[in-house]
Amino acid sequence: MKKLFIDHHPDRVRTALTEGGRLLELYIDPASSWVGRVIVGRVKTILPGQFAFVDIGGCKNAFMNLSEGHGLKAGQPVLVQVYKDAAKSKGMYVGTEISLKGRLIVLHEGFEVGVSRKITGEKENKRLRKLVRKLLPQGYGAIVRTNAEGQDEAALAAEIQYLHETHLQIKHRAEYALPPAVLYPEATAQSSPLLTDLVSGKLSEIHISGFPEEFAAVKEAVFKLLPGLESRVFHYEPDAPSMFSHYGINRQISAALEKIVKLPCGGFITIEETEACVVIDVNTGSNVGKTDYRATVLETNLEAAEVIAAQIRLRNLSGIIIIDFIDMPAEEDKTTLLAALAAEVKKDGIRTEIIGMIGLGMVQLTRRKTRPPLSQLMETPCPHCGGTGKTRV
Repeated sequence: MKKLFIDHHPDRVRTALTEGGRLLELYIDPASSWVGRVIVGRVKTILPGQFAFVDIGGCKNAFMNLSEGHGLKAGQPVLVQVYKDAAKSKGMYVGTEISLKGRLIVLHEGFEVGVSRKITGEKENKRLRKLVRKLLPQGYGAIVRTNAEGQDEAALAAEIQYLHETHLQIKHRAEYALPPAVLYPEATAQSSPLLTDLVSGKLSEIHISGFPEEFAAVKEAVFKLLPGLESRVFHYEPDAPSMFSHYGINRQISAALEKIVKLPCGGFITIEETEACVVIDVNTGSNVGKTDYRATVLETNLEAAEVIAAQIRLRNLSGIIIIDFIDMPAEEDKTTLLAALAAEVKKDGIRTEIIGMIGLGMVQLTRRKTRPPLSQLMETPCPHCGGTGKTRV
């Protein structure tokens, strides 16, 4: 069974998803992140035909496209949601289209109903689309998430009602709030939006470290998202060792930053992250095989496919990914390898597409970018070599 670990620190929140003790996914969110927050701001200045700048309480004014803020005037209060955090010289990017994410549904104002591309069955797609349209309040649209597959009407109705009530509460509070004011989520529940991505009935336990109020906020969020799971939410109180050290998560995080990953058969893979793409190379290493060379290569490649899919997910690699498998002349073996790789990437919650073999045993795939890779969050370029790994003599 899967377990979720949420580790609160003053400067960041780390969330780890494990299965059988093995680290599957790691999220590192700065405590200062504002993405997803709904705020009543005040329009400061407007650049005609371009942007409106809004005071939302940060050190820099946020900006929004005028296509989303048509008719705004300087000094006017405006309800916005943060889409992107501030980056370098730019302030936060905000918009007036408010969406609230649940475990099954993303609720927004409008009329469109979309279904996750990962729900590929035509019959299920139509069932969910029809059911959600029936349940939605007037004036609302939704995106049906992958977790909704197979869910009954009661589960979908309960979440839509919860999200609708939350949206109405935000609107009501916005009428009386003095800008700038954060309306959602509550300050003590900043880690709870992530639960909508990770909480499911397959979780056996949730462990939370931090202050009691942080624990209470997450437990309340779990109760709203998945009633019944709150009895499996535990507070990790000791300061030493840390929760991530106690459960062996820190050790696995360190391994996920290494360039070389060993395979059970004795082979290994190397992972290189570049500006243009990610390149992964597969080697037989010490795997000399027990029968013939063809069987040895296929065994190494199949093990590599499983490990590579897991590493892509854990390291959050995205964009173009090139995997240089050991060349296999037999078409039958290539078909077996591609099928195995496809089965492994399906376990990933982020859309990944296998383009196919591009020659000499190399496979190209693409993975949608949702957040920075693990290496970017946990490493900085060496001040002496500039990140090349080499120094000039």
